[in-house]
Amino acid sequence: MPKRKLPMTRKQKIRITVIIISLILAIFGIERIYNMQDEFQVTALDASAYGILDARLTDREKLDDFEYLCSVLEENYPFFKVNERLNNIDWLGNKGKYKRIIKNTNNDAEFLVALARILGDLNNWHVNVVSGYGYKSFYKSYYEFFSNHDNPYRYMSRYRVFSNPFVWARYNFDGIVEELDNIDHLYSDTQLETKILIHNEVAYIKFKSMGGFDVAKEDSIKIKDFLRQVQDYEKLIIDIRGNGGGYDSYWNYIVSLLTNKTLSQNYYAFFKDSHINKYKYSPYLVEDSKSINLLDENILAQFPEEIKTDFDYYKIYRITINPLSVNTNSSDYIDFKGKIYLLVDRNVFSSAEKFASFAKDTGFATLVGETTGGDRVFEEIPLIYLPNSKFVIRFSRELGLNSDGTINMETRTRPHIEVDPTPHEDFTKDKCIQAVINDSN
Repeated sequence: MPKRKLPMTRKQKIRITVIIISLILAIFGIERIYNMQDEFQVTALDASAYGILDARLTDREKLDDFEYLCSVLEENYPFFKVNERLNNIDWLGNKGKYKRIIKNTNNDAEFLVALARILGDLNNWHVNVVSGYGYKSFYKSYYEFFSNHDNPYRYMSRYRVFSNPFVWARYNFDGIVEELDNIDHLYSDTQLETKILIHNEVAYIKFKSMGGFDVAKEDSIKIKDFLRQVQDYEKLIIDIRGNGGGYDSYWNYIVSLLTNKTLSQNYYAFFKDSHINKYKYSPYLVEDSKSINLLDENILAQFPEEIKTDFDYYKIYRITINPLSVNTNSSDYIDFKGKIYLLVDRNVFSSAEKFASFAKDTGFATLVGETTGGDRVFEEIPLIYLPNSKFVIRFSRELGLNSDGTINMETRTRPHIEVDPTPHEDFTKDKCIQAVINDSN
């Protein structure tokens, strides 16, 4: 006969209750201590320091924005696996950590800084949250790009980030370009520098970005005049260390001045099955892209495995640069017969990366320095805004391959001559420049 269980005494009930409460308090205490770790904390200046207005978002609105951002990146972003291999960061797997950071933000400025840190874990300068100054700079640049049309604003309206009044309000802006006189457009400061290092032997050109608009026109005159002066030199150094990109037309022009033959190179790029890439009326439509299923299996087999599993469309881009044709007089021609060197480092990115890879692949120049930063792109980089905060997000959506079939964002472009790329104001102590001077090949 089984023993009959005796009812708990009052003392036993109290003891169990105390244990449960203690466990709950301990869990809350541990959670609070864990939550106070530096990796989950964000500090920020006043909202005005970032060029934004504080809309006093709730935690729920911030988290909903983050979930939306994650869905956009999952649908479009091509480099999650590359980031894991290079930096050991499982960005999508870190969502819990990122949500904890966002929950700890106390205002919109801290939320903006939190998003910047979170997106920074992707280790891609084409992915970022845009500040107020940045937004206005983008707006001005796009307006100037369309300024040759009768009504630039009509073309701007295709971009939701530039036509939504709530986005304007977030960035304390009225959507009128005339208000942006104190704002520089993108890549407006190339810091162009030309000089002769060794008379009759070594000439030097340096620029920190690939400029556009008026600055490109001004620079093109200076560059052409300088190249005409040094066209009989043995060596020409083009220094793009620290160049984060800009407009392809800037470096295309330089190449066209210096080459005496047509240079051409093909590059593959791949995209995910995203409405941004395919939507008929999207300004980011990738025209003439083809299903990856149409790609020759023998070609596809040469590419990284994730191309087959993670991507849906591809496009082949061809860069062709012809020698500049000048019809005015013969003195306008530049007949440079010397050797061209391109100085590169890890900060060479985007359009500058395109210049570096093209220069190496076509034999236009000998690259000197360290492996570049990568992410050569051909298509326009999308800008979206988050539904609650209206913060603008920029993100990569194009996976480009090098000419050898490797992922450009992963292997980047390796120079012919590897040497410490640190610039030095005294060229006799600059190891890149000295490597060029001493090169006898």
